Amino acid sequence: MARTTGQKAYYETSRFTGPIFRYADPKNDPRFGAITMRKAFVGIITGAILLTGCSTFKPHQVSIEPLHPTVTTQASLPSDLQIEVHSKDMRNSDTIGYRISRLSDRAPVNLPTPATDALQQGAKVAVVRLGAAPALSSDTRLTVQLQNLEYSATQKALQAVKLNATINVIAEKHGKFLSGNYSTEKEYQYATTPSLADNQKMVNEILLMTVNRAFNDTKLINFLAD
Repeated sequence: MARTTGQKAYYETSRFTGPIFRYADPKNDPRFGAITMRKAFVGIITGAILLTGCSTFKPHQVSIEPLHPTVTTQASLPSDLQIEVHSKDMRNSDTIGYRISRLSDRAPVNLPTPATDALQQGAKVAVVRLGAAPALSSDTRLTVQLQNLEYSATQKALQAVKLNATINVIAEKHGKFLSGNYSTEKEYQYATTPSLADNQKMVNEILLMTVNRAFNDTKLINFLAD
């Protein structure tokens, strides 16, 4: 039996290492306090890292910038044609999807401001580029509606972000109507989680591509021209 001061202890003989002291009560082992403090310290550091990670992965608020559609079709509108232009944002929620990280963090991507102003301004630009003129009141009307805008992210070796936009255009002339849906889907790939600037760029690009598709539709242009 080994001697200790105020503590009971015993030792075992190892054929490899010789005597090994073991305290009958681990709490009396002077090493116990050091181990407990080390575990507590590791726990605090781990918790701090997790909290920091959560706090820095925040929602993104994107906005629609002024749209300047590109008209590439050979079709055009009469120069004396005036068109009344309206727009609507038909989305049910400000949230268009969720951004993700490699650590499975998740945060919403929001478009809190309705896209109505940008859509109306973009449609007016397209009308001018087609040869006609926007007007406050006219028998010829265009209504551009944002039906859907979706943001979907998946993580593999790279992060893939898929954007989808759908607009509906209703044309009215001499009591006749023409309605058409125009959709665009595009996938982007990133080595890291897209930044706010990246998301802003993608959302505006997909919406502009969709508006371009509508105002290069010869069926719509010919209906307005007749």
